[in-house]
Amino acid sequence: MTAKFLTAIALVAFVLTCFAQTNNTDVHGADASQPATSTINGRTLFLKNCAHCHGATAHGDDGPDLHDLGFTDDWIANRIRKGKAGQMTAFAGKLQPVEIAALVAYVQSLK
Repeated sequence: MTAKFLTAIALVAFVLTCFAQTNNTDVHGADASQPATSTINGRTLFLKNCAHCHGATAHGDDGPDLHDLGFTDDWIANRIRKGKAGQMTAFAGKLQPVEIAALVAYVQSLK
């Protein structure tokens, strides 16, 4: 009986593993191969990529103060991706979309 039970559990585990590998999206349709935005630390990304211009507290330095911007998430994400000629580096080639989303969430949290 124990051998049959262990075999059944192994078979279920195998099937679930196969299913997980072929269906790589979560219930909301997000790609499970990418980390969720909430697991990526926007502040850490900011300090690594943005603080040298905007300051460690995002109150501005060479770049502007980022508190209470009043822009939409899409506008901020677009600025991060494309930059601004002569003023801000484009990060589209350096950061993954999920990292840009984490940065947007962090910047939007600055009050």
